[in-house]
Amino acid sequence: MSAISLQLFMHPRNYVRLLCYVKKYHSFVPNIFYYATTIDPLDVFTQDFQRNKSKIVNVFDVNNLRIRKFMESESNRYDVSMMNEEDLNKILEELQVKSKDKVVKQIVTDCINYSKFINENTVKRLLRHYSNHGKTDMVAVLQKYCAKVDPNFYKRNGEFQHYSAKAQCMRGNSEKGLEILKQSYRTHENLRTFYRIIFKELIQDSVLNRSEASLVIFKKYVLEFSETWEEHYPLICFWYICWSSSWFSDQMLGNELLESSEVLQDIVRDRAVVFSITILRDYNDDAVVRLLQVLLKYNMMAEYTKVLQVLFNFKLKNRDIRGCTEIIKNCEALGVTLPSDQQGRYIKMLITGQQTDSKPTASKNTSSFKLKF
Repeated sequence: MSAISLQLFMHPRNYVRLLCYVKKYHSFVPNIFYYATTIDPLDVFTQDFQRNKSKIVNVFDVNNLRIRKFMESESNRYDVSMMNEEDLNKILEELQVKSKDKVVKQIVTDCINYSKFINENTVKRLLRHYSNHGKTDMVAVLQKYCAKVDPNFYKRNGEFQHYSAKAQCMRGNSEKGLEILKQSYRTHENLRTFYRIIFKELIQDSVLNRSEASLVIFKKYVLEFSETWEEHYPLICFWYICWSSSWFSDQMLGNELLESSEVLQDIVRDRAVVFSITILRDYNDDAVVRLLQVLLKYNMMAEYTKVLQVLFNFKLKNRDIRGCTEIIKNCEALGVTLPSDQQGRYIKMLITGQQTDSKPTASKNTSSFKLKF
């Protein structure tokens, strides 16, 4: 008994084991009051004990103990001091896939304490993953690791502030995230390509996820980037996504951007035909109609005529007689003349109901617009 008491004292979890399994298997032990009334209680007790012996032994079988919580807490502890770089990379990758964030955080913290190196590609992969999921605490611990264990890698990548900015935005803190991005853009000129990519991804995510509050904040920052550093591409990306959106609020925001920026007006004028051809590949002719209205509003008649020809070709190709007729009426009202070949194809379609194999003329000398930096 003293030995058993000592084991219980040394391992408090044994109390939990004993209570759980005595409660579960108490029915296997014969009732003592039954033996008090039998003729030969010793023989009966012996027989019952032999019959239930295997079940009683299983009560104290370590392999059957349901203490998963205790076992997991022990197995989650990794001895980083004994691991090489390959082992660390493998374990961190497996834990990240399993979403074991607390364990990853503990391992990274131990790497700081033991000055253990993690492969640079693994660090970047973890930063991308956690920033995309808005886990700012995990990004922060990885930044701390790089700052202390691999400071050259840390400085060379701009202290990984672009990942911190993205994590904040993905978490819903757009103002804080974009402010971090702006400060990084100002400080690290050699890394501005990375910051543009992050900015573009954040714009797309904000518009597609319908965050009205974030859209207002993004409008402020794209205009600031354009005015302060003459960095116009975030402004173009933001306007393009709003213009091509099917949501009325996005379209109105795109119109507000045009009114706020003369630079954007000039870019839209120069790239109107390219925008139209690109968006028509997605059969979004409503966006082209809205662009025609914008060109009329700012009295860009030469660009209006070119875009109208692109739209007319699109209607001809899809045998949309009604759409072609509306464009013809519009041309007559505005005094705009379509090329003779387009008019001939339209007349032929009216007569025969067939469309020629001619490709849109406006697309021959025009390259596609792509949202790339």
